[in-house]
Amino acid sequence: MSSSKDHRYGIGAVAKLTGLSDHTIRVWERRYGAVVAARAANGRRVYDATDVEKLGLLKTLTDRGVKIGQIATEEIEALRERVQSLDQIVQSRVPERVAVAVLGDFLQGQVSSNRRDTTPVEFRLADNNRDSFVADLARHEIDIVALECPVLDANAIRELQELITLAGAARGILVYSFGRERDVARARDARTVTLRAPIDIDALRAAALRSYAPQPVSRSRVSEINDGQTPEWQFSGPIAPRRFTSRELSNLARASTAIDCECPHHLAQLVGDLTAFEIYSAQCANRDDDDAALHRFLHQTTAQARSLIEIALERVAEAEGIEY
Repeated sequence: MSSSKDHRYGIGAVAKLTGLSDHTIRVWERRYGAVVAARAANGRRVYDATDVEKLGLLKTLTDRGVKIGQIATEEIEALRERVQSLDQIVQSRVPERVAVAVLGDFLQGQVSSNRRDTTPVEFRLADNNRDSFVADLARHEIDIVALECPVLDANAIRELQELITLAGAARGILVYSFGRERDVARARDARTVTLRAPIDIDALRAAALRSYAPQPVSRSRVSEINDGQTPEWQFSGPIAPRRFTSRELSNLARASTAIDCECPHHLAQLVGDLTAFEIYSAQCANRDDDDAALHRFLHQTTAQARSLIEIALERVAEAEGIEY
């Protein structure tokens, strides 16, 4: 006897089961890779029970304001956790106003360029300079401090906790590009909501609300991989210096162009991500000399890639006449 996992559903049946239109299912599959349909003997799309569940979870999340591009490729378990977190938000008591202070280049840009209503979240302070941010904290009543950092590590967690204390806040959000699983778990254990960059204002708002939901204790899992082989990593040459400051990248990410082109935005984000991984790889712990050599290789290779993308970004900015 076949199990429910063996059942196959046509796109019409999936649409009825999930509440999605046939067109949306096709777009989510083709453009975002949310699911991959099999093909029946007659060539028509067919989906299994796992596909149906995933599409249903995606429908639930997008109906609540989460962008499909941010979640389409996530595993079902991660999507279930997202839905559960949102359910907890609905069940939790959220104040009528949630005052948020934001520190970081890209986050500051997101907040300053936002024109949408974010009620009940209120972004009262947004800065990319720590000194002025700390000085302004005393003039505001803040509930949540959001910190942007390229690498989530013990220093970033400590920095956020210091800012929370200075603000007299009770909650924190860490937006990071790279981090070890055990450090991410440590941040969550400290009642901090963690978000992987890049994010937009909607994701930041949702994180602020999620911070009021009960936070489960994370379990850190650390794995060591050693296949007994000794690789020889070749690297040479100097590390290319950065061509852009964090503030300049933030300006380029928000810049408008004459032909409504988003290349400056995407290139600036690429440079930011590569810079973050460059820092991360330089800080990675090493088991032995071979491991250290590997991380030096990763560091230099990433720096070379970052330098090439920076050149491309300079040319695009020059062609579009963008001041940064």
